[in-house]
Amino acid sequence: MEELNSLSLERLQFVSDYYKLVIQLENYLSSARSDISKARTLQGVALSSIFGVDVQSPEANTRVAFNDGKFTLVDSAEVRNDDESESKVRKRKEDDASKKEQEDDKPKVKHIPNFRPFGVFEPLCAKEARKTMHSALEIVCELATLQCEIKRIDSRTLSVKESLNLDSELSEKLEHILKV
Repeated sequence: MEELNSLSLERLQFVSDYYKLVIQLENYLSSARSDISKARTLQGVALSSIFGVDVQSPEANTRVAFNDGKFTLVDSAEVRNDDESESKVRKRKEDDASKKEQEDDKPKVKHIPNFRPFGVFEPLCAKEARKTMHSALEIVCELATLQCEIKRIDSRTLSVKESLNLDSELSEKLEHILKV
């Protein structure tokens, strides 16, 4: 019974944290929506330009990883670098001078996502909306982690309740035997 009470209290704490994060997520989403509206107003995006369909395939900016009951965000640039490092063929060592020349020849380019609805020179509000949405995605990962914890506690609670039911049935049978 004490274990059931402690599990219920733990579940209540997780549910409380969950609802606090839901409210925070709503605030982030409304902020991002208003930032996107500001950017559309600054750029002069009219309703007629909505029908100009972009034929580029969408590219994931972030990915979600699930490890040991915890959801985390993984940037697609990190995933791409891991894929490239695994697919490279190992080469012999080269001279340091030629290696430096090759590094100087290759400009270090930060990966820019293909989908840029406001053009290359985005307004500041659009950049803020991207940052806000990234924060919202982090909160969504935390919410998913909390949901996993709540489900884990629910399964433990169910097993404890079943064991208590068996114990109560055994105690009733024992009480009936003692009365006879």
